[in-house]
Amino acid sequence: MATIVPELPSEQRESFGSDLAGMGSFFIDPAGAAKYIRTKWFWLGPLIVVGLVSFVLYYLTLPMIQHVLEITPAPANTPPEQYQRGMEIGMMIQRVIAFVMPLFLAILWSVSALIMFAMCSALGVNARFAWLLNLLAGCSVIQLLGGIAGFIILKVKGEVSTMAELRPALGLDIFMPEGANKYAVALVGYFSVFEIWWIIMMVLVFSAAFRVSKGKAFAIVSPLIILSILFRLVGAAFQR
Repeated sequence: MATIVPELPSEQRESFGSDLAGMGSFFIDPAGAAKYIRTKWFWLGPLIVVGLVSFVLYYLTLPMIQHVLEITPAPANTPPEQYQRGMEIGMMIQRVIAFVMPLFLAILWSVSALIMFAMCSALGVNARFAWLLNLLAGCSVIQLLGGIAGFIILKVKGEVSTMAELRPALGLDIFMPEGANKYAVALVGYFSVFEIWWIIMMVLVFSAAFRVSKGKAFAIVSPLIILSILFRLVGAAFQR
């Protein structure tokens, strides 16, 4: 039997500015954030803000990426000319990624919302795709803070020499010894202050918005956590 979700007082969309102001609720106010879940176009504000800031951060990181590629020795049996062409193609791809960041975010949130929608159906929670999209968009401001913190660390650190250094330790990986297993580092590295904060707010806002227990809310969010960890492990497989 589907969980009956009573009609909650939803935040009426008075203006784009009111949506932007509502983004602040997703940091520390689950009850306040829940009011925006049923606002039709709320997701648009976070998409613009998070997409624009992410683009700027990524674009400013491109010189660091190029430097790492330039000082990284070419793989064995790879002619220097071929490696140079590959590096140029790689940098072109990186620039394209920077410019399509908002589109990438929209696709990522949409896929995540579909996964949560499937979990809601399986666990009997009456939800809509648009509501879940608003939830993911709103909580993304927490992950954006993590990106800003990582960029600041890179700027303070100065020159980087490996691709691994382009992702500064923000989680439990900060306690891992040098030379530790890369998969173990990737696993514990997921649990940063910002990711844990994101998980907590996703669960609390979902619980408040849909009037379900925090345990059921966590069960619905958990596939996204598992997938994020798996992607980090896959990424670690390509690190040298």
